[in-house]
Amino acid sequence: MVACGRRQDVRSLEGRETILLVEDESADIYLIQRAIKDCCPQSRVWVVSKGSYVLAFLRHEPPFTNMPTPSLILLDLNLPGLNGRTILAELRRLGEYQKIPVIIISGREKTKEEPRCLELGANAYVQKSTDFAAYFGGVQDTLRNWLGTD
Repeated sequence: MVACGRRQDVRSLEGRETILLVEDESADIYLIQRAIKDCCPQSRVWVVSKGSYVLAFLRHEPPFTNMPTPSLILLDLNLPGLNGRTILAELRRLGEYQKIPVIIISGREKTKEEPRCLELGANAYVQKSTDFAAYFGGVQDTLRNWLGTD
């Protein structure tokens, strides 16, 4: 559950990170938001739960015209509508999102999925787990690595 790649400066212009969480399971949303709040309390988190809405959010299309550009994206692979791999490939084609870190958070087996996701342009992979401490800790460790928090 350790992040791959190197840490980048992902702070927004206001000095606060804006994180887009793309997840459809309420328990995972809660856990990930809690992990963010505990290690990065200054961050702003936006949640999109359908794959079909993610690209509209990122392109600032209605009803998301006034949403901020995220400085970090946490992306689940299994989503209703478009799946995470399709979203990842598409956002890497969008100019302003080519360098924004994307961290995959998925229940799929890391040894099989991580190489595929990295090839598509993901920066890190965290495997969901039924072990709360491992899952929570993996999310926090990855966030600390990419956001530079202690």
